[in-house]
Amino acid sequence: MSLLQNKDMYNILTTWAIEKTLLDLGKPTYDKVIDMLKNEYHCYLTDCYEHPEYLNGVIKKLSGDSSVAIVVSITNELKEFLYKEPIRRFVEAIIPIDHDID
Repeated sequence: MSLLQNKDMYNILTTWAIEKTLLDLGKPTYDKVIDMLKNEYHCYLTDCYEHPEYLNGVIKKLSGDSSVAIVVSITNELKEFLYKEPIRRFVEAIIPIDHDID
């Protein structure tokens, strides 16, 4: 039971961080990401904790430095929880990597 509660807590926490970040960047950015998640992956923000690759895929398609700003902001919102393995894995999964790092 405790594990389920932790999973729910992590989902709520990551969803809050994503939503806050997107709204801080502006309602148009928020709406665009929501629409892209819905149209491309048939999901909502609440699904991003379980499927961070969806959020990664969407933010990679945003113009300019938006994707970096989103990842940095989400990471900053979650930084005090990065010692929790599920939160750390989530943050690592949304980092857009377009090439191999040696």
